[in-house]
This record gives sequence, C-alpha cells and structure tokens, in this order.
Amino acid sequence: MDELNELRKRNFNDGENVTNKEEAQQQKKNNENENKDLKIIIISSILGFLFGFILEKSKVYEPKFIRQQMIFNKFLMMKMFFSALATSSLSIFILNLIAKERYNKVFESYRTMLKSKSILIVCAGGLILGLGMTIGGSCPGMVFVQLGAGVNYSYLTLVGGLLAGLFHGLLNSYLTASSKPDAVTSKTLFELIKVNAIIVRILFIVLLAAGVALMEIFVPWKKDYSFRDNTRPFFSVTSEVWQPIIGGCCLGSLQFFSLLLLSKSLGSSSSFSSFASFFLSKESLENYPYLKRFKSGISNIGTLMFVFSVTLGSFFSSMFSGVFNKAKPVHPYNAVLGGFLLVFGARLAGGCNTGHGISGTSHLFIGSIVAMMSMFASGILLGFFARTNDFFF
Repeated sequence: MDELNELRKRNFNDGENVTNKEEAQQQKKNNENENKDLKIIIISSILGFLFGFILEKSKVYEPKFIRQQMIFNKFLMMKMFFSALATSSLSIFILNLIAKERYNKVFESYRTMLKSKSILIVCAGGLILGLGMTIGGSCPGMVFVQLGAGVNYSYLTLVGGLLAGLFHGLLNSYLTASSKPDAVTSKTLFELIKVNAIIVRILFIVLLAAGVALMEIFVPWKKDYSFRDNTRPFFSVTSEVWQPIIGGCCLGSLQFFSLLLLSKSLGSSSSFSSFASFFLSKESLENYPYLKRFKSGISNIGTLMFVFSVTLGSFFSSMFSGVFNKAKPVHPYNAVLGGFLLVFGARLAGGCNTGHGISGTSHLFIGSIVAMMSMFASGILLGFFARTNDFFF
C-alpha cells in the first residue's frame, strides 16, 4: 500500500512538474511576443517620425508644390520622388545581397497582395488618386504631414480620406468581384522582359539618378523655392528647407530600415482602412471581412503608430523651421473632394505614392509601375486643364 501511495504521489508530482514547465514555456512565448510587438511599435514610431520630419523639411507637402509639379512649373516634388525611389531601389538591392531570405519574405508578401489585383483596377485606382492629388494638393501619406505642419483645411482632407476609406471598405467585395486578377500585375519588370534582376535594378537606379541630375541642372532647386528666411543653416533640424535631392535620399533610406527591422515595405494608405474599421461595430464588421482585418493586429497598430508619428515629426520640423501654419492651403471644398479621391484611389489600387510609387516600384512590380504612372498621368492632365480653365488654382 505504501508503495502504491508513493507511486501515486510521484505521478502527481511529475504531472505538476510538466504543467509548470508548460506554463513556463507559454509565459516565455508570451513575453517574447510582447517584446516583438513592442519592438514593432517603437520602430514604426521612429520611422514615422523621421518620415514626417524629412517630408516637412523638403517642403513637398505644400499643396502649391504638388499642384505646380503637375504642370511642370516646380520640380521640387519630382526631384525628391526620383531621389527617394532611387535610394529605395538601392536599399532593396543591398538588402537582397546581405539578407536575401528576409527580403524575399517581404517581396513575396507584396506579390501576394498584387495577385488579387487586375491591371485595370490598379490603373483605375492610380488615375483616381492622381485626380485627388491635383484637386487636394496632397497624397495619402502627405495628409498627415500637412496636419502636423498646420496647413489650413488639412483636417478636411483627412475627413475626405476617412470617408473614402470607409466607402471603399464597404464596397470592396463588389469591387473585387467586378475585376478578374491579371497574372502580369504581380510580375516584375525583370521577369517580364527576362533580363537578370541585378542588371535591371542597376540600370533603373542609374536612370533615376540621371533624371534627377538633369532636372537639377536645368532647374536648380533654389529657383523653385522662395525662402521665407534665408538666414537659416543649409542642412540642419532648424533649416527652413532641405535640398530636395538630399531629402529624397534620406526618405528612400528609410526603406532599408523598414525592410530590415520590420520586414515590411513603406506605405501609409492602409491606415485609412484601419481608421475606417473603427466606425463599425464588431457585429457589423462580420459583414465586411475586408475592413475587419484592419481592426486589430500588431501590423495595423504599427501602421497607425507610423502615421501618428508622421504628424508628430512634421510638427516638430515645422516648429524648428519657423514655418508652422505658413503653407498656402487649397479651398475647403477641394480639400474634402481631393482627400476622398486620393484615398479611394489608393485603396482601390492597393497602395499610394509611397506604397506603390516608392516601395512597389522599387520592387519593380508591373502593377505598382502602372499605378504610379497612372497617378501622374491623370494628375498632369487635370493640372493642365485646371490651369487653362482657371479652375482649382
């Protein structure tokens, strides 16, 4: 009997030890997940702050520069965009060499997103986004920069964007069903033309650099910008404006750290879907699975922290520069309409000027290249129409 009791006691103790061990392992796993989540939040916040700071310093957030780029009166925006795209492409090129497995994870994730899109949809989304850029003098990510820099009526652009995020989320199932995905959308340029990826990436970077150099040679940046205070230092946190090529290179370099530390490409328009998901109750979201997936999760929290920090970075930069609330705004009606169109177009296409224009195009995906070209095509056409007819400007 004593032996039986001893055996039972031993089995009980063994079972208790197993339970304690399992609980300890689970606790360790939970702690690791919490640390990982905290890391994502901190890094997203830092990148967002720098993103907003750099864009404000480069002054491409000002509505007049976005609009006048569309009619080729100013080239600050295009110089910065080309520089950011070239540096982002270089970041991807380097990361593909030193951390190929990590890069491939991001690359395939982006491809998966594009596999559900057709060329028609990304083109239509890009065209709508471009119209919004010219009308509202903004971009999805730029909205948060304008808010931080105190641009009048930028809150109306945000309202238009939030309505668009909700509208797109409610209609997403219908929009998706109306268009059959195209295989070419998720193909890359080097896959399509069947040329070695390294060669294509190098040529792409060289062409962008050449384009930036030519723009600067023929239109020096100081001719494009009228200084409010030319006594400030050239390149510091208190500078009124940074040279757009320097600003673009700084912005594009953030791609490297986003890919390396977060395994995620830069982008901001999905934040509008996250915000829109908060307008619906938990029960209502069951009927809208697209919006439901933006309601929670560390990835969505990271995106929201990114755009909040963009606003904060822009605010500090504008205060250091002494230009807070000095940018000329668009008309309130244009702010709301432009905000709606640029966000609806971005969500329809699956990315914005940063997501498709810089990240997706840096990956050399055909869908992103088409979306980016569509944005500028419609924006330029409307820009010249608006100037000719004294409309919007």
